[in-house]
Amino acid sequence: MTGADRLSLASVIAALCAGVPLFPLTEDRTYLLLALVLLVSSALIGALLRRARVGEVLVRVLQLAPVLLLPWLVPATGDPWRLYDDTYSYVQAAFAPMPYQAGFAVLTALLVWVVYLLTETLAIGLASPAWTFPVLVLPYLVPTIAIYTETSPFLFGFVAVGYALVLATATGSALPTPRGTDDTTAQSWQRAVAVTAAVATTVALVTTILFSLPIPERSGSGPDTGGSGSVQLGDPSLDLIRNVNSNSNQVLITYRSSDGGGEYLRLIALPVFDEKGFHLTGTDLVPLQFDADPPDVAGPETVRTTIEVGNFGAEYLPMPWFPVTAEVGGDNWRYDPKTLAVVAVGTGRATATRGLSYEATSVRLPAVETLLPKLASAGDPRDNGLTLQLPDGLSPEVRALAEEITRGETTAGGKALALTQFLRSDAFTYSTVATAGTTLGTLDDFLLGSRTGYCEQFAGSLAVMARAVGIPARVVVGFLPGRRLDEEWEVTARNMHAWTELYFGDGVGWVPVDATPSGAAGGPRPSASATPSASAPSLEPTAQPSATTPTAAPSPAAGQGGGPLDSVPWVAAGAGVFALVLLGPRLTRAALRWFRLAGSPDERRATERAWAEVRAVTRDHGRDWPAGTSRQVAAELGPQLPRDASAALASLAVTVERTRYDREPVAPADLAGTVRTITDAMNERWSRSSARYWWPRSLWPESASRTQLPSS
Repeated sequence: MTGADRLSLASVIAALCAGVPLFPLTEDRTYLLLALVLLVSSALIGALLRRARVGEVLVRVLQLAPVLLLPWLVPATGDPWRLYDDTYSYVQAAFAPMPYQAGFAVLTALLVWVVYLLTETLAIGLASPAWTFPVLVLPYLVPTIAIYTETSPFLFGFVAVGYALVLATATGSALPTPRGTDDTTAQSWQRAVAVTAAVATTVALVTTILFSLPIPERSGSGPDTGGSGSVQLGDPSLDLIRNVNSNSNQVLITYRSSDGGGEYLRLIALPVFDEKGFHLTGTDLVPLQFDADPPDVAGPETVRTTIEVGNFGAEYLPMPWFPVTAEVGGDNWRYDPKTLAVVAVGTGRATATRGLSYEATSVRLPAVETLLPKLASAGDPRDNGLTLQLPDGLSPEVRALAEEITRGETTAGGKALALTQFLRSDAFTYSTVATAGTTLGTLDDFLLGSRTGYCEQFAGSLAVMARAVGIPARVVVGFLPGRRLDEEWEVTARNMHAWTELYFGDGVGWVPVDATPSGAAGGPRPSASATPSASAPSLEPTAQPSATTPTAAPSPAAGQGGGPLDSVPWVAAGAGVFALVLLGPRLTRAALRWFRLAGSPDERRATERAWAEVRAVTRDHGRDWPAGTSRQVAAELGPQLPRDASAALASLAVTVERTRYDREPVAPADLAGTVRTITDAMNERWSRSSARYWWPRSLWPESASRTQLPSS
């Protein structure tokens, strides 16, 4: 097996190792098998062509031939345009980790294959194995960027193993050097490879740490640390459709209620409605102490709910309605009087709920079918008419529709019930194959055109029509009760939901109303009885499952395996990076010295490595390496060293000369001992600064101009 063959095989293994960090994106592992077929096929083609003495450029071109195997391996690739469309829709709606999908499997396999082709090109074609790292790290960066904190930095270890294998193979093989180089230049080339590897590894480790750390968020007026303060919160409805469409069954939240019933877990209310839809506005957060009295229509009994959040990161605390108290650890939680939400503040708020356990006390409201007919009038939430505002661009037909539906109803509750029953009727179809959002155009199409949509359109339409008939309304984002298992309820990303809150007078206040047809989204109504059915139908999205990791806030949400560095403080991270930068060059230099003195079965190689170490020590002390043959170097450096070290240097120079030019060179005796004698004398005779100790000069390229060594 030639050196090129060994490097090609190392590139195959390194590419497969680099493909492992794609695991957080998909539950499928067959992409590695598909990639293996492509990699081995390309490697065999390259080995055969090199034995036929074909030029490297042509080798690269012909190594692309295995792509022709794809229609045979994956029949769906026979229609690439259709596969592309299916895969694009799949990725747009996906939730990591995704199950098998032919197009995505082919896409990830091709990524691994391209990594192999580029790695082999750098290692063999361009004789630059040290520069394979940026290529090998690419698959690791894909999930790191796509799903943010969900990628464990320990997956970087597979990249490191693959990179180390390429470097070790390149060092152990006759590493190709540019044509027309002499022995001295060849040594410099080999050393440049090692130096580049050290620098690339250091940069890679620093980059990995930075990618693994959470990015502090900016709020309207900075983190709130003392009581109140105006902040601009994120909008949790931005990725609602992706959560609804997710195909992951990973449990995000588990809870137990004192009466065994299920709870709608509310995140936040969206009070503002304009041409772009429902969204948040700036608010003043106050210390966590609920100051809103429960509605007069609420039952006398309180319900205590114990909630445990898993791998779900958000700045909003999932809370049952109507909240009375919340016992949550830490001092970074605040209360929003406008939306009655519990919100995290400060650094790391975007993932504040992940791994959190807390208790909440709430009261239940009667079912809307029972409650609404009793409510006579709409109330005033004292928000300066914010939850009654409608944009000028609202279609007159929508206003007319709301008035027609409520004609004959004399109470606000009666009007609300009529609007709700209209949206739950057979005139509407629930489907997640719909345009996301509640813009004026989206709602016009939903109410006056297709009448097909998902929970966000049902909730937004009820809020708009309620405002049109004089009832303050806002859209709420949260979670359905989920699925009951024994005494515990489990909530997944698929249970994310939107509903409406309407404001009534006479001490009632905000009443949650779910206009989504029963059974379409599953689960009980938000104001239903305390013991909803455990067998309520679950959401079955009608679209292809969804792609990027969904979030309940503009922060990373549930996915697979959050990175262990999620909560590392920036100070500690900075200290780690500083230590890496400080120690990296010194550790690299120590590793190179050990490698050079470890010996080799090849006498020529062992001697050249020993000579390279003497040269490196000379440069580390700030001295330029003399030009000329090994004897000339020894003649110039020897007089500056003690007699025994000078003799050892002269002896080593003769050995180097004989191994380079004799047909049968004499085996050198105790090269490591000879080098230690020389370098110990250099260290004793020549001083060096601490800067050169920590950042050895031998690791950096030599100056083109050489000056004569000063005499000692």
